[in-house]
This record gives sequence, structure tokens and C-alpha cells, in this order.
Amino acid sequence: MSETLQKEAPATTAVLNKKLYVGSLPYNWSVEQLEELFKPFGRVSSTAIVSDQVTRKSKGFGFVEMDSEDSAKKAMEALNGKEIEGRPLSVREAKPNMDKRGNRDGGGNSGGGGGGWQPRGHRAEYNDPNGTDISGRSYGNRNGWW
Repeated sequence: MSETLQKEAPATTAVLNKKLYVGSLPYNWSVEQLEELFKPFGRVSSTAIVSDQVTRKSKGFGFVEMDSEDSAKKAMEALNGKEIEGRPLSVREAKPNMDKRGNRDGGGNSGGGGGGWQPRGHRAEYNDPNGTDISGRSYGNRNGWW
């Protein structure tokens, strides 16, 4: 019975990693440089720099995962706003990934009278209820051409 308790104990005392967003990185930085920047504040679990899928060039931001919340807080306080190669870093808690590909209204229009996505060849009519708000004001070209 004691063997079972010993095996379960590490699972209940597992440390939750804290993921940080790091913005305004120099474009020529590597993940090793990013890891070295955060090492003085605690153990770094992982680092990643986001790059363009086509050109493979850095987009200037990345993520660092630290082993403890205390380490992450210390790193945020010390590095947020710190200037690296002439660029002030932006370090904050990472937010969950929001997949924007599910948005079907034609490019980020989140409401407000634009009418949203329309099939190809659709032309807005003067009395199109999606082209105006409740006051009757139009929010775009009446012919539906941009």
C-alpha cells in the first residue's frame, strides 16, 4: 500500500508551469538567447520564437514557459519595458490561443452594421437591413463595392 501512495504523491505535488508572452524581441534573436535572458529568474521549461511560415523570419515575439509562478512574476517585473537592442520588451502572462480561423464574416468584422460575409456577386440594396443601423445611417458603399 505504501508503494501506491509514493507513486501518486508526485502527481499531486506537480508544479504548474507559467507561460509568458514576450513581445518586441529583436528579429535576429534565437531561442537560446531568449532562454538566457530568463534563466536568472528561475528554471525555464521551454522557449519559442514565432516566425513567418513562408519566410521563416522572426515575427518579433515569442513565449517562455517557467517552472513556477514566482519565477514568472519576477521575470515580468524585471524585464517588462527593459530595452534590448533598442527595443523595449513587453513581458506579460500569455493568454490562451484564440483560433481566429473560425470567423466567417470576411475579415474580423465583429458586428456593427457592416453586413458581414456575403456570397460572391451579392450587391447590397438600398433597403438592405444589414447595411444600416437602427437609425437608418449607412455604414458603407450603398452599391456594396469597396
